[in-house]
Amino acid sequence: MRVTQISSGEEWTEKYRPAKLSEVVGNDKAIAELRAWAEAINIGAGSGKAKRAAILHGPPGCGKTSAAYALASDMGWEVIELNASDQRNEGVIKSIVGHASRSNTFSRRTRLIILDEADNLHGKEDRGGTRAITEIVKRSSQPVILIANDLYRMSKALQRNCRVIRFQRLRPERIYRVLRKICIREGINVEDTVLHILARNANGDLRSAINDLQALSLSLPISSGDEWIEEADIVTGERDANETIFEVLRKIYSPVTVTVTDIQEAIASLYSLDKTPEESISWIYENLPSEWMEDADVLHALHYLSRADIFLGRTRNRENFKFWRYASSLMVCGVSFMRYPHIRFRSPWQRVVRDGNGGNGYGNRRYEPIIDEIVAKISAYCKVPQSYARFYILPFMKFFFKNHQKAVTVTQLLRLDIQQIAFFTRDARIAKRVYQDSITKGRGYEKHEHIGEISEANVETSEKVERGEKVVQGKSEKEEEVRVEENRRQKQRSLADFLSL
Repeated sequence: MRVTQISSGEEWTEKYRPAKLSEVVGNDKAIAELRAWAEAINIGAGSGKAKRAAILHGPPGCGKTSAAYALASDMGWEVIELNASDQRNEGVIKSIVGHASRSNTFSRRTRLIILDEADNLHGKEDRGGTRAITEIVKRSSQPVILIANDLYRMSKALQRNCRVIRFQRLRPERIYRVLRKICIREGINVEDTVLHILARNANGDLRSAINDLQALSLSLPISSGDEWIEEADIVTGERDANETIFEVLRKIYSPVTVTVTDIQEAIASLYSLDKTPEESISWIYENLPSEWMEDADVLHALHYLSRADIFLGRTRNRENFKFWRYASSLMVCGVSFMRYPHIRFRSPWQRVVRDGNGGNGYGNRRYEPIIDEIVAKISAYCKVPQSYARFYILPFMKFFFKNHQKAVTVTQLLRLDIQQIAFFTRDARIAKRVYQDSITKGRGYEKHEHIGEISEANVETSEKVERGEKVVQGKSEKEEEVRVEENRRQKQRSLADFLSL
């Protein structure tokens, strides 16, 4: 590399920031979506149908902020930016951004509000910021762009009210072409080998590559224009790429047989992930492909996840964060022992919608009334909140219904009807058989009498209902009162008793 001209102290990342969307490098699909969003706002300015906010998310240095400013230039919009260096608590956001989002300028020009690092609102300084942004996005009459590295740090309510646009890391060849253009404009002669190394070491971060190039040029003596820098003189090493949770999950749930080296690499990736082990275990558990696993394999994986959760509990109780390492190792090793199919990963906080054929149906709207009824029965029986029953007990129920005898017992204890049983079995004929056996006091029920009793009168009533016979209302109500009183005298049934079926 030979420098023939030394540029001024201006940062090249700002000097060569794209002025138009057409100049933004890479992410053509994201740029097209961003342009379409802006045009929809202009067309529907009076109708209010278009979403007034967009979230640009992706790894650092992939062009999110540059695209936002280039869009404003193309559309002729004024810009107001609130970045991470500013205080962004609820009061500040409402007073500055809130006013700007609802008012017009003197020139009647559209005003674009840019909030950089919108996923990084934390601490006392930013208290209430997320809530304030969500309210502003809902009511804004001006376009708003939120820029984030990690989409899943942002609330679901905020995401629902925004157009979500994903940016990806840039390929080395695209970064190389940008570096070559900068060298030509700055009047410096650089060997292609040096530029390829800088582009490859940047790991998709164009901003870092440009900074490395400028630092390399400034490191040369000013007195001579004939100084050369060899490849060995490059001091910038390869940057650590911030892996996403999805990339780490692909290593854990590998479709090929894993080796010890693969597991060690997955553990190392989990350590370097910008998430706490509490978040990581939720992601791993939610994406456990139990539908394609044998029962023994599912239990094996859940055993190690439960052991990891124990160490996380010890971390909280003792404030000894060394236990995080044990938890991370257990949650990876416990599920990486077998081959998995290609899985489409999802967030543990994402509403899952499954079909009625192969999925569990927990996110399908037509199952919601049934789920609510089952959750209420579990909550009443186990003496736990309904939210706990929904998220921590209901998912395990399908394993009980793989065994006919356990399905009969659970049906008796919770007094499930055929429709509720069919929700777990996915087969109406099996559901009817389980229901019939539960009415006739199926085998194995006596084994679990310590958990709870069903009165003979109640069984007789159920049989009459099944045969279509009329039940005397007064007698049924009296028997129900007796049963409730008996239940009150019983020892409180624990959650452990129920799950020990």
